[in-house]
Amino acid sequence: MTNDHSGNGPSGPGKFGRRDFLKTTAAGVSAAVASGSLMAALSRKASAANQLTYAFWPWGSEIVSDNARIYSEQYGETINLQPIPGDYAAVLETKLAAKAPIDMFRAQRGQASRWYAAGWIRPIDDMPDVEKIKSEMFPGIREDTKAWPDGKFLGLTYYNGGPFCLFRNEKVLGAAGYHATANVADYPQTWDEVTTQARDIKKKGIVEHPILPAWYKAWTGTPWALYAHAFSEGEFFVDHDMVATFGPDTPLLKVLSLWKTWWDEDLVPKAILTWQDSQMSNSWMKGLHAFHHYIDYQSFIYSDPANSGDLSTQFNMNPITPGATHDTNLVGHALLCMSTIKRSDADLERLWQLMKFYGWRDKTGDMLVKKRWAREANLEAPFPEVYDDPDVKAAIKKWLYPPLAEESYQWLFEGRKRAIAPDLLKAPWFQEWEVVMQQTIEQDMLIKGSKSPKETVVFMRELWDKLYKKYT
Repeated sequence: MTNDHSGNGPSGPGKFGRRDFLKTTAAGVSAAVASGSLMAALSRKASAANQLTYAFWPWGSEIVSDNARIYSEQYGETINLQPIPGDYAAVLETKLAAKAPIDMFRAQRGQASRWYAAGWIRPIDDMPDVEKIKSEMFPGIREDTKAWPDGKFLGLTYYNGGPFCLFRNEKVLGAAGYHATANVADYPQTWDEVTTQARDIKKKGIVEHPILPAWYKAWTGTPWALYAHAFSEGEFFVDHDMVATFGPDTPLLKVLSLWKTWWDEDLVPKAILTWQDSQMSNSWMKGLHAFHHYIDYQSFIYSDPANSGDLSTQFNMNPITPGATHDTNLVGHALLCMSTIKRSDADLERLWQLMKFYGWRDKTGDMLVKKRWAREANLEAPFPEVYDDPDVKAAIKKWLYPPLAEESYQWLFEGRKRAIAPDLLKAPWFQEWEVVMQQTIEQDMLIKGSKSPKETVVFMRELWDKLYKKYT
């Protein structure tokens, strides 16, 4: 989760959109600095020469700092917290290249691949408890944490922004005769069924744009929407050796062809390509759409009456992701990583202790940090154990469709349990490919129509092959 697409906050997070909460927590940091409290350490050098430094994007800084307080109480160490506002990736990359004194930092999956290839991430395979930690994870998250091509374990999971689910506006769908039940078979099983219902809803004049895809203007917009949709149709893009497997004869063409159909038939709001994520979410919360394919944790925003009014009790989730396989993927896997700056064995042990606290268990053996993020923002924890916690379950159920809260909790868990690691994010050239891919889909295929879906797929494949040859 980065500063332009992030997860969640302290008490009462539903009263804020993600951007509003970002501004609030940033303001909280500034106020704390002025008052000389714990957060004063965020913007200056550590007072102790050997104090550990943790760099992070400043979404939910108040939670991060409060967890640091708990860490200090348990271990007797004060952590030098360094939030990086603005363009986190660019700023942190500059710091890593300059060998700045940063010990632990967050990295989205694609960023981690790039920074590991550059020699800025220290793998953790040789650290104590790693195998135990792996054994407790969801399989998909465990696999996603491995580096390519050497299979090294890059760090522990801070959170996973995903998987996607298909949100439903039951008020709109009910008006068209498509009602929610506890029976999985009563819901759309394929994207063609979703499209058919959307056409019917539009024809009946219930809403103008029944489908709200996450094609907003950011690298977490159209690209993440594409990977999530493609995986549901069995399109995994590459093999474990990063050799492309997609092309005009694979499910990717089906996905892009459907996107073009939605666009041409005005089933989606075309302004989505110019919106920020907050504008997209606001459009959904106004009740203007029937379906919304987006990250499942967003329920903590959508279910709050302060944000979405009547829709707060009318939005539901499809029990399964429509598609040929119903698979979902880990689009936004954020890792806690160690830098490669020189440190003593004793400092390495201290750093590992800190990483385990934020990424696994505290000194008492409790998954304190993971449970807190789950309770307060529905962020996916990589450990099934978290979902057995009664307080976590009670908190998440408050954000689900009231008539089917128990069923929805199970649907949410099953979706997260089966989420698959997208290998293409592990390629060091992935981000270079993604930028061009996104522009081609949005500008050439959708807006201009200068490339057909098939031509777009062929172009994407040729670009991947070219970069593969360049970097291998």
